[in-house]
Amino acid sequence: MSAQQVKFWFQNKRTFSKGKMQRWETQNHWVENERLKTEHQAIMLAMQNKTCLKCRGVMVQTQDTSERQRLYTENMRLKEELLHATTYLKEGLRRNGMSLSWARN
Repeated sequence: MSAQQVKFWFQNKRTFSKGKMQRWETQNHWVENERLKTEHQAIMLAMQNKTCLKCRGVMVQTQDTSERQRLYTENMRLKEELLHATTYLKEGLRRNGMSLSWARN
């Protein structure tokens, strides 16, 4: 076999492997997309009917109170984290003699 034939053989092998990997990734993405579509449809249907998926009964407003409370707590924590980070950034900029227009105070 000549060197050029070996070169083309390896080139074809790489091209085939890349194509095979792309087809595999495309198939996985398609399957994931279908799963997400199905899940989305189930959620939208449950929201429209306002029924519990487990017992098929009408949902009561108090059922989401714990989730709202968790989200409220997380929101407050994130706001506090943002305040600390902004303060830290302002202090660092001040020490280096720099400032940002939005970071004044």
